[in-house]
Amino acid sequence: MPDAVRRYLTLVHRRPKFAFGLIVVAAFGVLFEILAYGNVITAPMSGVFRQLAGGFGDAFIVATVLAMLVDPVVQHQFASEWGRDLYWAIFSPNAPQEFRDGLQALAAPIAFISRCQYELTFKYPDGGPADFFEVDWRILIWAEVLERRGYRLADRVFVVPRHDGKPTSYATWRFEAEECDPIAYDEAELEAMGALSVDVSGRTILDQAKIPGIEKVAFRKKYWSERFLQTSRWDTDYLPLFQPRIVLRQIILIKGAPLSGLDFTIAQLGGAQVAFATHTRANGELELKCELTDVSFPGQATLLTWKPKDAARQSPAPLPRA
Repeated sequence: MPDAVRRYLTLVHRRPKFAFGLIVVAAFGVLFEILAYGNVITAPMSGVFRQLAGGFGDAFIVATVLAMLVDPVVQHQFASEWGRDLYWAIFSPNAPQEFRDGLQALAAPIAFISRCQYELTFKYPDGGPADFFEVDWRILIWAEVLERRGYRLADRVFVVPRHDGKPTSYATWRFEAEECDPIAYDEAELEAMGALSVDVSGRTILDQAKIPGIEKVAFRKKYWSERFLQTSRWDTDYLPLFQPRIVLRQIILIKGAPLSGLDFTIAQLGGAQVAFATHTRANGELELKCELTDVSFPGQATLLTWKPKDAARQSPAPLPRA
């Protein structure tokens, strides 16, 4: 209740003319009530005038109460529910239809990701330190549905291949949602249902529309998804991190024995480079953490790069794949 009152007062505070109008209408209501029930009117027809003044007073007071309670809430709800559609409809009406379609998709998303967390664990290969690392790559998202008819997860997502061009593999895929049964599959099950494929560039593509058992998530309900991948990267390399939906907040966690010999950088394309916070775990290994709070739009990549601290160990950086 205190939060609701605070939001209401904020809405009224932003509209001084509305507040002034309320005060004027309330003043008229009080004035007519005084005329009706006070001793101001002493004429012989005072009974008729008192009834008329009382009616006006009651009307003005009721109007004030209704305006106070309903108008800010209705306008806020209207802006929340219809503002996106109105925005894309009136913005640049002479622009090409393709542009307007793209703007509509951005202005009225069916879902958004409130938090996306990337957890990367770097490991030496079985034969010991080499010029590449094995990487356990966990991608977790917390999202919310904005589509009033509900939304069934159907995004196509992909990840880059291993350092030697072989496909990155899926260890686990999980999905949970409010009022829905959780489901999970491994790589063999995803391949059997035709949801996993590898394109000509070597990227592993997961088509979540082909995964059975994903229930539709209701409007304003939240869902959670996890992709646990296993890949490998060169000792001087990069990883593009991105999602097919708007992301409000990104967290990158990096762990593993090789970290002490590597320099990492992280930057959201179109934004500034952000520093990692470092702390030592109980086993003596380093852990890096970074949080990005700039909104990331669909397909906008966050680029994680690293290289050995010892310049003599650096191998040539790989060319980015298309």
